[in-house]
Amino acid sequence: MSRADLALLFICAIWGTTFALMRDTMRVLHPFELMALRFTIATALLVAVYWRRLWPLRRAWVVDGLWLGLWLTAGYLTQVIGLRTISASRSAFITSMSIAIIPFVAFLLLRSRPVLGEALGVALAVAGLVLFSADAGFAVRPGELWTLGCAIAFAVQIVLTGIIGKRVPAVPLTVLQMAVAAAAGWTLVAARGGPEAGPGEIPWGVLLYLAVIATAFVLVLQTWALARTSSVKAGVLYATEPIFAALFAAAFFGERMTARELAGAALILAGVVLSELWRPVLAKWAARRRVRAEPGFPGGSGPG
Repeated sequence: MSRADLALLFICAIWGTTFALMRDTMRVLHPFELMALRFTIATALLVAVYWRRLWPLRRAWVVDGLWLGLWLTAGYLTQVIGLRTISASRSAFITSMSIAIIPFVAFLLLRSRPVLGEALGVALAVAGLVLFSADAGFAVRPGELWTLGCAIAFAVQIVLTGIIGKRVPAVPLTVLQMAVAAAAGWTLVAARGGPEAGPGEIPWGVLLYLAVIATAFVLVLQTWALARTSSVKAGVLYATEPIFAALFAAAFFGERMTARELAGAALILAGVVLSELWRPVLAKWAARRRVRAEPGFPGGSGPG
């Protein structure tokens, strides 16, 4: 497994902790306020730490960052709106269904088709997600539809990040994306008449974790990683997010995984392993065929 793939798994582990935390935070903060504060803190932190890498800003960076930021904003906004009316586990499941959308987005934008191993990995991961989250139910209500919009937006954002991240450095691209999301959040807060929660009501500890670790740090790492792996493989890796969410709930909230969830988790992990090992195993098999076909090799072509 490459460093980029390991980084994406680590990102999924962090994101797995956020669904329950965001849902709990929205008992105090409106989704627009949560989004505005989260991305403002994350943007300010990265600017303070990496300001030397941001100047001078190139026009091409700004255009790419703004375009990518629109999809990031759409993804997070629809996710927090959906979380107001559905459970954290259902939100994690529907969000992770972006893995079934990514191959189609990649084909439309790149005209690239997944290799057999990646396609089989996606199929196993999707089957695992359905089995893993079967107990959550499959009703189609506004909350589910908002979260489905989140899955579509994140699928596009993942593919575009893989494209744009190859020509724009990770830090400025991440900062520009987050600045767009912060601006969109404050615009929506202002449209509603201003903030509802006072400074003393805000759970600052959770908010700082969401902003610093689950946003600033994670998005820089994700931008770097997506430029170094295929978008389809990334989607399969993202399917592990509900597993980490369940493990987090078990460790800190006393929840237990059912036998069905364990079976679904096994299928997801099988999909990850298959997508990771397909190319190396295929390469070794091809290398062995080439060696056996060389002159002088017993059974090979040419004089022996």
